Amino acid sequence: DTTTSELVKKGHQSGAQSTVNEVVNWSFRNRVKLNTEKCKELRISFTSDCNFPPVVIGEERIKLVKDAKLLGVTISSDLTWNAHITEVTKKAAKRLYFLVQLKRARIPQKDLCLFYITCVRSVIDYAAPVFHYALPAYLLQELERVQKRAMRIICPGIEYQQALAQMSLPTVAEHHQNICMRTFECIISDSNHKLRKLLPPLFKSNYNLRHARTFTLPRCKTNRFKNSFFMASSRIVNNS
Repeated sequence: DTTTSELVKKGHQSGAQSTVNEVVNWSFRNRVKLNTEKCKELRISFTSDCNFPPVVIGEERIKLVKDAKLLGVTISSDLTWNAHITEVTKKAAKRLYFLVQLKRARIPQKDLCLFYITCVRSVIDYAAPVFHYALPAYLLQELERVQKRAMRIICPGIEYQQALAQMSLPTVAEHHQNICMRTFECIISDSNHKLRKLLPPLFKSNYNLRHARTFTLPRCKTNRFKNSFFMASSRIVNNS
């Protein structure tokens, strides 16, 4: 599997065709046949002048799609997370069936909770730093609803918050917040981390401030940028 990307500035032409030609030539030299039906093109643009010519392999056009899966994360052309959350909740909901079967087999609650954490919640947690801060409340509730269903299976007849306390589990929102902060702290503490170059510049001042900030944040013109992982995490660190 190969993924290529390019950034096309406003008023410029796309160079995607030349990149595809390089991949086609490499495939021909190495005797690898491309499956055109599985090749997809995803365009992310918020302007009206995105009328680029279609990308072709041989004489066949690459299918233009509104969303595509990249490393298990569904990316949409409008950069919303509805499609990804739908995929995640469907996958997690299917695994709840096995939790029901284990419950019928009279497996202890402790082991049921362990199965949920390992096989169900792991699906919800996958790539959480990528989308957590950008999720609107109704999509976050979709993820929380999966855990509520699991708690009803593990602890029937007990209120959700009480069941979480009994199983020593946080809510999905709290859990994802912890994942994001641990990931961000790992990036900060490791000078050789591959994502360290994406951190905002450190805050510098000639004065001894009472509440010194850690990072100098750029002006966020859109909520999409403001709620991205690095901007949101940096803002939390500055306020802590």
